[in-house]
Amino acid sequence: MKTGDIVLIPFSAADLADTKVRPAVVICETKDTYKDLVVSVISSVVSKTIAANEILVKPTNTNHLRATSIIKVDRILTIKREEVILRLGKLGITDLTIFKQKFHTFIDK
Repeated sequence: MKTGDIVLIPFSAADLADTKVRPAVVICETKDTYKDLVVSVISSVVSKTIAANEILVKPTNTNHLRATSIIKVDRILTIKREEVILRLGKLGITDLTIFKQKFHTFIDK
């Protein structure tokens, strides 16, 4: 998998009480023998104000999202590759560029 790929994964809430299938954007693959995926979560709950570490993404034929969504750049988790339920699509060039810029800004603070 590559940076910008959109995958469906099982995602647990912060309290670990519930697990739901959610889309996520691949940040990278780990460089060890496990080749796990580091991802940022995507949410279809769009607030009126977009936070500094969020990106608004509209559904396209490239990303295959069902609704306008928010990539939460600072909601990061590592999952085993075999936990990926489906590869939905990928970010378009513009959204991928914005994602990379926001991620770099987030880690360079």
